[in-house]
Amino acid sequence: MSTANNKYLLQFKALLILKKIKVRLENDGIVCSAKNKTLKFAITNSEKRGIPFDLIVTMPEKIGNIILSKLNLNKTVFARNCEVKKVERKEAEQFLEKYHIMNSTQSAYNLGLFYKDELLALASFSKGRKMNRLPENKRSFELIRFCCKEGITVTGGLTKLVKNFCREKKAGDVMTYVDKQFSLGDSFIKAGFVKLGETEPNYFLVNRKTYERISVKTKPQKFDEGVFYLGHNSGNIKLVYTPNE
Repeated sequence: MSTANNKYLLQFKALLILKKIKVRLENDGIVCSAKNKTLKFAITNSEKRGIPFDLIVTMPEKIGNIILSKLNLNKTVFARNCEVKKVERKEAEQFLEKYHIMNSTQSAYNLGLFYKDELLALASFSKGRKMNRLPENKRSFELIRFCCKEGITVTGGLTKLVKNFCREKKAGDVMTYVDKQFSLGDSFIKAGFVKLGETEPNYFLVNRKTYERISVKTKPQKFDEGVFYLGHNSGNIKLVYTPNE
């Protein structure tokens, strides 16, 4: 492990300790434990499932929150106690920038779950698209983003937001992608989504000094290896939710 890498990992370890997580660094990963649960996360620059090192550098808080959730340390709020409301674009963008691992993106519709007027979970959707798998009068929408506030798990939140959206838009179905590097889509399957398939890995160039990512559409044959290294995820799982009418 290089001196620079060790510095970032030690900083990340200190952040996790502040979140009441016990941490042990190993050569190939990080072991985190709290209460009676222990998890080991690989630290990787490849498609292997684990924590990408560049994200530990550029967004340690968000990665820390993912670990917090996986260790079941989040506060639980039940969706049945929350109110579904539309969220204006600016507020949605701010929420996603703060809490979603992929930050904000363009979307057509944003729905949130509010508890005592506080936004705890947000789902962003695309406009409807015609798909051959659906009747002529039905449209498919994409769930582009879903996340909860730091330290919060809204039990049943994903289900409630998707069902409300389908009723409001009379959606034929809702499709989404899950990054296999972080999840196998269990929470989506529990919410009623069905796996349709998987996509090839997504490639990106990572700046060796700043660790910022630059997305590329296809695997580049040539690039400045003194400035960048090539990274990629494990691909995505494609899932679809079809409402019961």
